[in-house]
Formats: sequence, structure tokens, C-alpha cells
Amino acid sequence: DIVSGDFYWFDAKNEICYIAAADCTGHGIPGAMMTMIGTILMNEILSDKQINTPAAILKELNYLLDITYRQTKIADGMDISLCAFNTKTNQLQYAGANRPLYLIKKAGTEVEEIKANKTAIGSITQIDYEFTNHTIQLEKGDVFYLFSDGYADQFGGEKEKKLTTKKFKEILLSLKDKPMQEQENYLTEFIL
Repeated sequence: DIVSGDFYWFDAKNEICYIAAADCTGHGIPGAMMTMIGTILMNEILSDKQINTPAAILKELNYLLDITYRQTKIADGMDISLCAFNTKTNQLQYAGANRPLYLIKKAGTEVEEIKANKTAIGSITQIDYEFTNHTIQLEKGDVFYLFSDGYADQFGGEKEKKLTTKKFKEILLSLKDKPMQEQENYLTEFIL
């Protein structure tokens, strides 16, 4: 199969679910290697009970990726959005490196974009960079989306044009009341 630098990651500790979507630099094997390293490092970071907010996890990931690649002088990195969702309180914490979070409230008529820090993990980002942690109280029926740039950058249609973030937001807004499985099916069919 074709290898990729885009990946998703999930872990759970008690009532907290950790969810990430990442886009690693490099295509093919270099992107896939960064995916493997990023996944291994995130699993390792989460085993430390002192590091538990998305911003702290991204800071540690940035640090570990820097020291992993320092000797090779490789400037690869990743853009990532990371959430910690508390299943008991419905509180969502989010931090991002060049990848935002989209939020649609149950009664909402627009996609709210929670902005990421404008820097990547690894690459040329300072080793001690502090990421911003956002806290959002979700209500039943609210939906949030994490994603790489893969959707918005897709070319297709009769004129082979790029989808764009504006159109992607419109699609998500039109799907917000549908079950997640239906949303997945629609997006899969739309891209193919």
C-alpha cells in the first residue's frame, strides 16, 4: 500500500480521551518515518502522568523530536492538532501546531475555527516553545473536527479545482446533524 505522512492517533487514560490528527513533512517513506516516530513519541509522552494537557504534550513532542533529529540535522517536522476530551464533564482541551480545530455548536450556523499556533513541531521551532492550550465546554450535540490539510488541498470536480478550506467548512456545516458514520461515508465518497 501507499505510505503517508498524514496520521491520526488516539489514546485514553481513565475518563480522558486523547485525539490527534497530524500532517508530517515529507512524502512517501520520509513522511511515513516521521509518522512512526511521532506516534511512538506521543505514546511515550502520555505514559508520563505529569504531562497531560495538549499544550504540554506538544511542547514535549517538539523537544523530543528536536533531540531525536539534532544529530542528523534533518529539518522535518509535523503540523498537528491535539485534543483531550473529558467524557464525564464534556470539557475539551485543544492545542495545535499549524492545524486548527473546527467546532460547530448544536444550534450553530457557522464553523468556529480555533486557531493553532503558527509553528510546526520539530523543524525550526524553538526547543522550548510554549503552545497555547484552549479549553472549550461542549454541550450535547456539539461537534468538533480535527484534520490534516488533505481535504482542503484535494483537487477534483469537473474543473479539477482545489476544494479549499471555505468549501470544506461549508460541507462540514451541511453534515453537522448527521451521524458520524454518515459524515465519514459522505466525505469518503466526495473525495473519491
